[in-house]
Amino acid sequence: MFSVIIPTMWYSDKTYRNLSRLNDCEWVGEIILIDNNPSLKPTQITHSKVRYYTKGENIFVNPSWNWGVELSTYDNLCIANDDVIFDTDIFEFIQPFLGFGIFGMATSNYYDRVNKPFVVKGIESRGWGWGCLLFVHKGNWIPIDERLKIACGDDWLFSKLGGFEISGLDLGDDRISITSIKAEFFKQQLDDIKLWSQF
Repeated sequence: MFSVIIPTMWYSDKTYRNLSRLNDCEWVGEIILIDNNPSLKPTQITHSKVRYYTKGENIFVNPSWNWGVELSTYDNLCIANDDVIFDTDIFEFIQPFLGFGIFGMATSNYYDRVNKPFVVKGIESRGWGWGCLLFVHKGNWIPIDERLKIACGDDWLFSKLGGFEISGLDLGDDRISITSIKAEFFKQQLDDIKLWSQF
């Protein structure tokens, strides 16, 4: 079983569909929903596997990942953007590999409409979109430096754990990360990138 960790600000129209699909998946034991914009919270979330958490303000994505891991019940973790819709068959495929490092998306997944066979390979550098859908064993998690708020959390994990990419997964479209590309977050992202360059 997997704990799925999803930070959200409710900006994506895919979030509710994502929750429904994951709630129906037999491999998902719980969905840890970290609400970073509680003023937009829907009046009722009825999905049985959703565990709702908020600190009443935007704690940003990387601290949300750390918090979600702390809260998780299961050793198998999936960390997903709220706007990435993916084939849930990947849970069964990826589970045996999780002891080896951290797994993210091949860039080709966002453009190719070819679903399966899934392929995993080790990589020396991460591509675009790698951190939008991650799989890792909880025992391998190394908490991201809390000073990194939005950007470079995936760089942190990749550098600490060794990275693999998954291809053959049709993600539907390349309209992802619609929250982090908003202008209000540009300065924080630049600050994160500057800080990461000093590690």
